[in-house]
Amino acid sequence: MKDGLRFVDCDMHIMEPPDLFERYLDPRFKERVILPVGKDGRPRRGTIVIDGLPATRDAEMQQHRKRSRPTSTHSTQPLSGSRMADTGRLDFAIATDYDAAAQVVGMEMEGVDIAVLFPTTGLSLIARDNLDPWLSLALCEAYNNWVAEFCRHSPDQLKFVAMLPLHDVHLACRELLRCVRDLGAVGSFVRPNLVNGHFWHSNYWEPLLSLHEELDVTWGFHEGTGAWYSHMNTLYGENRFYRHVASHWIEMQQALIAMIIGGIFEFHPRLRVGFLEAQNSWVPGLLSRIEWDYPQYRDTHAPYLSLTPKEYFRRNCWGAVEGSEPEIEATAGLIGADRMCISTDYPHFDSNFPYVSTNLLKNVPREMAAQIFLGGAHLYGFTDDDFTKADTAAAKNPRAGGR
Repeated sequence: MKDGLRFVDCDMHIMEPPDLFERYLDPRFKERVILPVGKDGRPRRGTIVIDGLPATRDAEMQQHRKRSRPTSTHSTQPLSGSRMADTGRLDFAIATDYDAAAQVVGMEMEGVDIAVLFPTTGLSLIARDNLDPWLSLALCEAYNNWVAEFCRHSPDQLKFVAMLPLHDVHLACRELLRCVRDLGAVGSFVRPNLVNGHFWHSNYWEPLLSLHEELDVTWGFHEGTGAWYSHMNTLYGENRFYRHVASHWIEMQQALIAMIIGGIFEFHPRLRVGFLEAQNSWVPGLLSRIEWDYPQYRDTHAPYLSLTPKEYFRRNCWGAVEGSEPEIEATAGLIGADRMCISTDYPHFDSNFPYVSTNLLKNVPREMAAQIFLGGAHLYGFTDDDFTKADTAAAKNPRAGGR
């Protein structure tokens, strides 16, 4: 808990070990996945090459930028222009190479009861068009098997969403089913970028949308830079600053427009969708814009819609914040604090860890903060029983004073 309030981190990240694919990838595909190596010949962190193409369009993973401040007195990871740079905040995790025990310590420092884990390297690992679907599946299987094992360190505190091979919707369904039934996944991680040109309102995705409903698991949109198929590459080119600002909002907006106007929420009323790591102050304006055009276009272009855009959002969606945005209270007044959740974004370079939860409590009234802290529980379907189990697990491993 954070100051007596239940807290689900809707989007906490792991740092994949450098040898993940050496250990977990199906041997039939290993020659097609080239891992960077150090002078000892062992895999090291860096850009993975898949079928001759870097896994990310960014020069390096965002956690390992080339420049560091020469005046640093801490042994923290080398970052340039980072909220984390020179702070030493992550030294405890770096010392154990971001293992599961450090993950739990990070949770305790923020007061997190349950954390839902998302990838780092995996954010852009398969983010390209025309990737061999079977290779895509093999990469997803390797990551999902590893992260499921990672969560076994404290399964009642650590949850994960599955990475899916979206290059073939039926393979994606197969992997989602395996991850939920066999590995304990609580949903899926999906970038909002179009895959092989398939719009999110396309019937192509119908089997996967239906399966999420049937399994009662969450569809989590999570954007980032590095994707080869992102439109932000064409619009903003090489400058990562441009792309990082634009991608998280613009591609999310396009996805939400498609899900509402395309009737996804109409035909999948029980689907739970999270819009993560994109803040959420853009949501009210976008919903108002759709509603502005509603009278002119619904009868002719979307006669199947029975609710207003705001009603669909309030029934099916949650938007994440990171605690310190000055517009959180105003946004909550427009879409409801109960449709918001919060992400620490640990251990990423642009996170405010370990002050995310403290910032939220300083930023908004306590009653509103309580709803936002609890929003992730509603997004992922956690119950009081899940919190009781998490409490029991936390009591066995007290490490930090964040609670």
